Amino acid sequence: MNTSKIKVNDLEFLRIELELITQKQKVFYLGKVEVVDILDLFTVRPAEYDLHKHTSLSKIYEGEDDYYSYLINEDKENLQNKDFQREPDGGRLNEVASYIKNEEYAFFPNTIIVTCDLINDFDIFNVSLDNTFSDFISINNRPVNFSFLTTEEERFILYMPCVSQSLLVIDGQHRLRGLAKVDKGIIQKYDLLLSFMIGYDRSVIAKQFYTVNYYQKPVNKSLLYQLTGEFTKEVDEFTFLHYVVKILNELENSPFFGRIKMLGKAPRNISQEERSKYSVSQAFLVDSLLITISKNNTTSIYLPIFYPLFIDKELQPEIIRILARFFNAVKKLRPDWGNPSDSIISKGMGIGALIKVLQLIFPVIFKERLEQSFDNLPKLKVSDFEFYLKGIESVNLDEFSGIGSAGSVNKIKQKIINNLEFYGTKNTYDDYIRLLKESYLDKCRSYLINPLTQVSLVKEK
Repeated sequence: MNTSKIKVNDLEFLRIELELITQKQKVFYLGKVEVVDILDLFTVRPAEYDLHKHTSLSKIYEGEDDYYSYLINEDKENLQNKDFQREPDGGRLNEVASYIKNEEYAFFPNTIIVTCDLINDFDIFNVSLDNTFSDFISINNRPVNFSFLTTEEERFILYMPCVSQSLLVIDGQHRLRGLAKVDKGIIQKYDLLLSFMIGYDRSVIAKQFYTVNYYQKPVNKSLLYQLTGEFTKEVDEFTFLHYVVKILNELENSPFFGRIKMLGKAPRNISQEERSKYSVSQAFLVDSLLITISKNNTTSIYLPIFYPLFIDKELQPEIIRILARFFNAVKKLRPDWGNPSDSIISKGMGIGALIKVLQLIFPVIFKERLEQSFDNLPKLKVSDFEFYLKGIESVNLDEFSGIGSAGSVNKIKQKIINNLEFYGTKNTYDDYIRLLKESYLDKCRSYLINPLTQVSLVKEK
């Protein structure tokens, strides 16, 4: 596996000999490069989130439906232009640089995982590193950071232009950036092994990033969900919930407006007071809402109450509206929703408990308010949820001001159920669950299991 620099028509390329690696009928390539040859070529641009920009954008659209559709279409159209990586850790960079400078056996035997855009993917036949290649760049006004994969004498050869952003790092940015902090005299003739995942859709690359970083390293889970959502073409459960959380954070009439830590963190350069409003993470909300749309939960007492809406793409925005109405009812009944520094009701523990409460009261709402028809679901108003949540304002949550846990979420849920007036505050949580199973749960579950054959789900505006 040799690598050399060549020049063709005033364009400089790295000529990288690749070894084909096959795993599970899929292929990637292994190459060897000198680190000094790629220090100026790679990019590790982090995923970014701009609440102000997205909020302004959301105002252009008349309603949640239009904005939801726009986000999906925008992501599909711009999929190939998006990059991903987590932000570098300065401490780790310094550790890598010190390791290279001071250790005699400063080896990196594991590969750095990378990808690059191929000129081969543009359906141009007979492309080669001569005038045809130069003409393609000129005619299509494309940047010259497209690489070219070919075969020569039964060997795979990648020609990578020696320009910025030719190489996108999937895993290994700290090693590369740490090496870049070292004097070039120290790292001359320092070879690196690169695993090239090329010729794949960006959604495949994003899943590889997710797998490498989630299962092997403590990476921000919110960032991983952001990547899964934005780099996956099909609207699966995680992708959909990514949009749900994003829209709840961006619409001004949402109880979560500017409250969600997208990418797992609050924005930079904001006051301490503003920072205190960011009370729940993107990943926590996605995880908590997953059971409301997954058919796998139909045997539980926590039914997937939004499953019939989720499987109909035209009705998916209704889930956003219902969540907003439910939590706006909470906001009306609990003024401390706006003060997460003093109350946990709008923090992770409180929100997780409230989602469970919604699932537990929904079978009752389904029978008594919706007349056992999901067609009536869009008619639910904030006032309806206020009626069923009446009593929540008297729940004292001071004892849960510390570090949260699954046990704390369940205790908060039980305290809320015990105080709901529609049910009767003299009864216990166990009494409620018994009543739920006897009179409400089975009927609601039967509709959830086969919603398309039992209900029409005609959305009403």
